Amino acid sequence: MKQRKTIFLLLAALMAAMAIFSCGDAKTSGPNEQKETQNDDPGDSGAAAADEKEQYKPNFEPVDMGGYEFKFGTRDDDAYYHPYPVHTRDLVAETETGDLINDAVYKRNTSLEEKYNCKFEMDVFLEATSETQANDIVEKNVKSGDKSYDLLMTHMMYGINSATKGVFYDIAAFPNIDVKKPYWNKGANDGCSVGHKLYMGLSDLSFSTNENLYCIFFNKQLTKDYGIEDPYELVKNNNWTFDKFSELIKFGTTDLDGDGKMTDKDRYGYICTAAVQFLWAGGGHIMKKDENDIPVLDMINSRTLDIYDKTYDIMNSENSYSKELWWFTGDTIGMFANSQGVFYGNQLCRVNELRNTEFDFGIVPFPKYETTQERYYSYVDGHASMMSIPLMLPNPEWTGMIIEELSYLSYKDILPVYYDVVLNVKLVRDEESVEMLKILFDSKVFDPAYVMGGGFHDMWVSTMNQKKRDFVSTYEKQEASQLKAIQKKIDAMLEIE
Repeated sequence: MKQRKTIFLLLAALMAAMAIFSCGDAKTSGPNEQKETQNDDPGDSGAAAADEKEQYKPNFEPVDMGGYEFKFGTRDDDAYYHPYPVHTRDLVAETETGDLINDAVYKRNTSLEEKYNCKFEMDVFLEATSETQANDIVEKNVKSGDKSYDLLMTHMMYGINSATKGVFYDIAAFPNIDVKKPYWNKGANDGCSVGHKLYMGLSDLSFSTNENLYCIFFNKQLTKDYGIEDPYELVKNNNWTFDKFSELIKFGTTDLDGDGKMTDKDRYGYICTAAVQFLWAGGGHIMKKDENDIPVLDMINSRTLDIYDKTYDIMNSENSYSKELWWFTGDTIGMFANSQGVFYGNQLCRVNELRNTEFDFGIVPFPKYETTQERYYSYVDGHASMMSIPLMLPNPEWTGMIIEELSYLSYKDILPVYYDVVLNVKLVRDEESVEMLKILFDSKVFDPAYVMGGGFHDMWVSTMNQKKRDFVSTYEKQEASQLKAIQKKIDAMLEIE
């Protein structure tokens, strides 16, 4: 299998790190409207589950593609963010190594190479140089009329920026692709579409996207020591709410060094990297869709403002230790690993950095706003690998067939391997965490305003970090400029023929 790389990466050493992923999502035009879920449990195994998934098989007739090179363009990770190949292990495996996921990807790809007489190739660009290198190549090649990639795996915000320049096909109307199939992520596809056109979407081919979900880890020993109610039971009994969480983080806050001051040397009920997670966890949203599938601003309402107040009380409590930069991990994960926090909020991928802790930990979604909230919601960080199909392909029908087959086989063959073998054995400490992850994977949120790279979410975080209780006054000062930037992107995509 041929693989060309623009930068030499020590992938072999990195492949030992585990990734978290899943399939299927809920429909969302805004979190409050999220109702539909996928019918297939990604943890299903056995003949019955296989038969159930078999009904979605694309059933394309084999075509001799004459050695066609199907080419991916993607990023790899700077160790500062994710010290493993989170954007590449989904796509290509050069040989079987004994790693379960690597070998499943290898078998998936070789089966398609044999079926269609094609070859998979991948360009990988190190993020430390630039996260937009592959996007830049696409834009340049489309402008000159040349092929770039059959499939671009792109950062969410940079993908939308490229989309506004008219360099992508509409995935929803692309030959041989059916985005209504369960291996296409409905929540992401609804959140990213504009005017019923989808220039950036998501299927189970990009399973590592699930690593970028936000969740809450908890120290099981400390919850027992402080007599804290079992978070698992609270989730299962629908009592895991903002108010309950505020109550529980009061336990555990301790001045460990006895200096009379609370610093990063002490223990907190909650260690967190930001406040933005609570916005969507509570069923709030920045934008929703109108009847024509056009994103419209809808942030200032009674629910969102009450979510802000409750989040403010959590984040600015003496029981919380937080960092101002919402995406920053910094010393927080080290504090949690050192038993300095009962609860810790961050991306699910951080489980890889906690595997060597001396204590057992659990994983739960962010809490609900209230018990009447229909479901849990977990937003997906923009760093996730989203999918776009660049223009100037020599044979769109072939490309569509391969993308659809890759997506289906990932859904059918790769995800069960992860759930049934890797996840249960290597990454989590108990069966209940597996159940919680299934809830997480079924709760993804893709708010159009966040997808578009607007600054409303940053406004939410910065206002709270500055300890300003009044969010509305800050919002009113910035609304016009923030909306203008997003609306420009929406208008640009609506003008694409």
